[in-house]
Amino acid sequence: MHEWPLVIFTLLVQGSVGITLFATVILAYANDKLDTKEKCRFALPLMLVAFIAGALGLMVSTAHLGYPLNAFHALRHVESSWLSREIIFASLYLGVLGLATLVALFTQRVWTILLLIASLLGIIDIFCMSAIYVHSSVVTWMHFNTYWMFYGAALGLGAIACLWSLATRPVLPALQVKTVAITAVVLVIAVTLCRLVEQPIYVGYLATFWNSDVATFPHQPLTAFEQLSHLRLASWLMLVAGVSALALCLRADRINKQVLALGSVLVVVAEVLLRLSFFSIN
Repeated sequence: MHEWPLVIFTLLVQGSVGITLFATVILAYANDKLDTKEKCRFALPLMLVAFIAGALGLMVSTAHLGYPLNAFHALRHVESSWLSREIIFASLYLGVLGLATLVALFTQRVWTILLLIASLLGIIDIFCMSAIYVHSSVVTWMHFNTYWMFYGAALGLGAIACLWSLATRPVLPALQVKTVAITAVVLVIAVTLCRLVEQPIYVGYLATFWNSDVATFPHQPLTAFEQLSHLRLASWLMLVAGVSALALCLRADRINKQVLALGSVLVVVAEVLLRLSFFSIN
């Protein structure tokens, strides 16, 4: 399955960016409510997870290259290549995040400004990552749906990490934990609804190519898209069920870890299956 390296790479990097973004937003929200040690106790585990996920993602990304040692040659066309730009911004993102994590580890102090810079670099990196496929010759990729999918996955995976952090290390007061958790879930619900609403537009776009003379040999993305319709339907149902479980885990005063675990598994598996369907073009 030659799609798996791309599936793992994109989801790990996007999840890493989502975690960094949520950690940054929460620290900014709680800036006046937490002391230095509490900020570090909350943010450091998230930073470590984000850095490890991003580093593993970049390592896995070389697996789909014919000769991984040639990866550095992709940097030679920054002015015209989205791949070159993606590599540069991914490296900058991981470098700044790594620096912020090292500072936190050795000084027990979180530099929010470094996390903010890393978040911005990560957002740009996801844009460049999406643009690689949008500007390809594969019709199932050349649509705004690609941006929605990649950013949606980043926010969803980041929200899950945020909820687990709040559930296991509640450094904020209970009322503020609930406020942040509800905000994260509402954001995921909104993004998921936007992705669902966008799907008919995406399918309508693909329909314009069915009877055209467009050919992308040796790939048959439209045929693969049709063959995987049941997988996509199951993935969307799973994603909706997972997001619903994330919402239900907030019904009590404390985050229900069992329901959160169920929602997390459903969302992650759904994103993996949707990404596998996206990269299956043969």
